[in-house]
Amino acid sequence: MEVSEIPLWKRPKRWVSFGGVYLAVCLFFWLLPTDSAVVPEDRTVGHWTSILPPIFAVIVALHFRTLVWALSSAFVLGTFLAHAPDYLSALPLGIKNFIWVNFTQQFNLYIFAFLFSLVGLIHVAYRCGGIHGLVAKINRVAKGPRSTKLATSLAGLAIFFDDYSNTVVVGSTMRALSDKWKISREKLAYLVDSTTAPIAGVALLSTWIAFEVFFFNQVSEQLGLEEGGYAMFVRILPYRFYCWGTLFFVFLTSALGRDFGPMYKAEERAALEGKLIADGARLLTREKGGAFEPVQGKPQRWFNAIVPLIIVIGGTLGGILFLGRAKVLADGTGFSLAHLSDWRAAFGMVTDPSRTPGGAMKILFLASFTGGLVVVVMAVSQKILTVKEAGKAYMRALPTLWMAFFILIMAWGMSKICTDGVHTDTYLISLLGGRIELLFLPLFVFLVSSGMSFSTGTSFGTMAILIPVILPLAHALGAYGEEHRIIFWLTAAAIMDGAIFGDHCSPISDTTVLSSISAGCDHIDHVSTQIAYSLTTMVIAGSIGYLATASGMPVWIYFLLFPTLTIGLLMTIGKKVPDPIID
Repeated sequence: MEVSEIPLWKRPKRWVSFGGVYLAVCLFFWLLPTDSAVVPEDRTVGHWTSILPPIFAVIVALHFRTLVWALSSAFVLGTFLAHAPDYLSALPLGIKNFIWVNFTQQFNLYIFAFLFSLVGLIHVAYRCGGIHGLVAKINRVAKGPRSTKLATSLAGLAIFFDDYSNTVVVGSTMRALSDKWKISREKLAYLVDSTTAPIAGVALLSTWIAFEVFFFNQVSEQLGLEEGGYAMFVRILPYRFYCWGTLFFVFLTSALGRDFGPMYKAEERAALEGKLIADGARLLTREKGGAFEPVQGKPQRWFNAIVPLIIVIGGTLGGILFLGRAKVLADGTGFSLAHLSDWRAAFGMVTDPSRTPGGAMKILFLASFTGGLVVVVMAVSQKILTVKEAGKAYMRALPTLWMAFFILIMAWGMSKICTDGVHTDTYLISLLGGRIELLFLPLFVFLVSSGMSFSTGTSFGTMAILIPVILPLAHALGAYGEEHRIIFWLTAAAIMDGAIFGDHCSPISDTTVLSSISAGCDHIDHVSTQIAYSLTTMVIAGSIGYLATASGMPVWIYFLLFPTLTIGLLMTIGKKVPDPIID
């Protein structure tokens, strides 16, 4: 038997490498000094071992390429750490407190329903030839790998108002065109993932904005700042170096047709060998079989795909606005379509779970369910599919998603362990210490926020924890003073950008999982190819963004330096992706 055929868990060298890396990480965090004084008194400070469960999950996944066992074993480890020394009842309590609790939240349940209904819609649109017809239309503009990548990126920017619908719609609809031009699934997942959280994080109107403004507003009132919550959000937009950098990076790699590291290897494999996924890849959903190819001899009409998708996108935006407007008016407040502040208030009403159970995810589900009904009616009324065929195609979404559902459940469980169980979040806050110089505060906060969001897999959780803790600390250190005020804004931006970093590329982030699902990519392959680009962007954003700007560099220089450095990087260490061999 060749070495490549031996399962990874049976290879001694893998175990030696795994043990060595894990022990090195343990030693590193054990030696790091912490200062619990920066953690609020009402919060429990995590021990250094609180970092071990998420680190364990990442190292197992990368060494043995199995996310199921990575998350499951890390969950067991975290559960025992959280309930020590009561080890006998640790696992039942862990399942109750960290897994079952997620099923009591309407938002999470609606994610399952939304994912099922939208994938069902895509299956019917595929079966009736709508996706093929849409691809034929887009082919008139996207006539090669580069233009297809740019079209995918632009589609990601177009659905700026919600990250979940952005991820699933763009990945699912652009996959057929991407496959035609032999673009690797890893690259497609990267394009989808890298235009989802970054654009939703900086958009002036999105399902994120109310959450972000809410916490900024609390800090503004607490500290008596001149700016309100929304003004703070707008004020820090030029300093969102990671988000802007990620978007730059996406378009530059696509336009230049150059990649490096694991991503280049994936692109080279797809172009020259025609292998869109790596050998041995494990997809979170099963690929369509021959029985679900478009019906032979039937017309492949593009509008059978675009109409239901427009209903999903328009229904989501319109539904949020309609329901939010009703709640604003019910509060006795006026509403005008001409005022952006009223739109923002409407979005805030819907995304606030205390006002709208299930939040915007309920509307996402209703919009995708409606779109699914429409595509079924269209396919049946045109006699392309029978009712039975359409129903069979729609329901096939359920068996293809079981792995995705399991991964999401375990990812949520890990997030609960890190925040409520072993308190990984407060441990990372304690690494800040109380004696850091103002000049380095934004950079250090960016790193801590990135580490927290990557470890916990939640951007919202990272923002909710760090904004009320870090901004008052920065204010107390004098960052809001006239002379150092830019440090305060840089620190606020660093919290948001670090949170985006984890949401964007953490293997236990739900949007990262959804990107792998929609692109039809092995989840570990997606993370391992994307992480090199994310870290590159992170390093540039931290150095010529947060550190250089804090040192006095005008912010506009970043927007010249970042693309210049990226182009230089791609032209030197990057390689031109070979022209694909088209069948």
